[in-house]
Amino acid sequence: METTNTKEWSVDEYIENKLFHEIHNSERKSFESCRRRWDWHFRDSLYPPTTLKVFEFGIAYHKGMEVYYNPETWTWDPEVKANLSIKAFVDSCESQRANALKQNIFYDTEVEEDYNERVELGKGMLKYYFSSVAPKEDNWIPVKAEIAFIVPIKNPDTGEEVMWCKCNTCIEKYEKFANKDPDSDIEINIVNGKISMNGQGHMPWKGLPVVYAGRIDLIVQDKFGNLHILDWKTAKNVTAEENTEFLDLDGQIATYMWALRKLGIKIQSFIYHEQRKGFPQKPKENMHIRKGCKFSVAKNQEVDFETYLKTITREDTDAWADGAYDEFLKYLREEGITYYSRREVIKTPDQDEETEFNIGQEALDMIDPKVRIYPMPSRFGCKNCAFIVPCVEKNSKGDYQYALDTLFEKREHYYVRQSEGPSTESGRND
Repeated sequence: METTNTKEWSVDEYIENKLFHEIHNSERKSFESCRRRWDWHFRDSLYPPTTLKVFEFGIAYHKGMEVYYNPETWTWDPEVKANLSIKAFVDSCESQRANALKQNIFYDTEVEEDYNERVELGKGMLKYYFSSVAPKEDNWIPVKAEIAFIVPIKNPDTGEEVMWCKCNTCIEKYEKFANKDPDSDIEINIVNGKISMNGQGHMPWKGLPVVYAGRIDLIVQDKFGNLHILDWKTAKNVTAEENTEFLDLDGQIATYMWALRKLGIKIQSFIYHEQRKGFPQKPKENMHIRKGCKFSVAKNQEVDFETYLKTITREDTDAWADGAYDEFLKYLREEGITYYSRREVIKTPDQDEETEFNIGQEALDMIDPKVRIYPMPSRFGCKNCAFIVPCVEKNSKGDYQYALDTLFEKREHYYVRQSEGPSTESGRND
């Protein structure tokens, strides 16, 4: 290493020793939406004691999918895989519940009911997926699930293939690594951007490489041998077809495809799978026959065309044959609830090049010691923000630091704690 010999380390050696400044999709989204929140969370490493339930559900749901699409068990009986997947989801939820109880923070009857409801919701969603979605959509073979990656970020200003960072976090990380031998009589520090050994000798220090890191849900292979990224999202409602233009500009889709291609993996496309937080249920039965129908034709039911049709053809055959349900069936087919969608996004080499340039520009801003920090309030951004209390206090020139000290805890980021050498975990929804 440059502190102990004249041999210059390669970027791969830095990565192998976990010496890098990593940027994730979740951090990029935070930086783009509110710099104050980004500063407190990603630079000061502040976390609320418990995870927001919307993120907990996503984590548990991905656990279930990871089990079902395990390449090593792909040839198993689908029902066995489905049961194991649902068990993995439930186990994850129960682990989250146990952690909430351990924290003993705001855990009351309402929170208990919420955990019970999310378990039933997830079980229903997974059962629907495995029985009605996977058999129709899975025309490929899973190659690898939960793939972590790290890619050095190119400096768009200098043209260097690697960007270097000298922020305080990188300095602390470097010094901790350089001084990890308790028996060494040499103390290494970074002083004014240079390496100092026992206070003497000041060699230039270029910093640590800046990398883009993430974790991909699944890579699949189609019948032609092409590879595709498959990513699952859960949402209150599935995005309407006419509103999907955002996929062409989505940062995660663009950077994940660029990153894997940069690593030499020939990715054909990104498959964006969106799942509604709900599942089709048996239609409500009227207390009395109404307009010749045994079952309700109310439009606010959690039901789809297939489930409704299957029910009435079996349990109200005459009314169905007489056309009593025709109007409602037409509504369900044309305007009813959409429970999932799969959309394929393709990126060209020119788009990859632009993605690399854009992420380099943003990374330069993020590691700039003079980066300006200010709140960026928005109706939806502030709604679920964990930092709303200290933010309001700071805007009022109140004791926001007390709020930060009492409502949050400082800890290593999840992707640092779960680092796997050259492959480092990013957050869910990264």
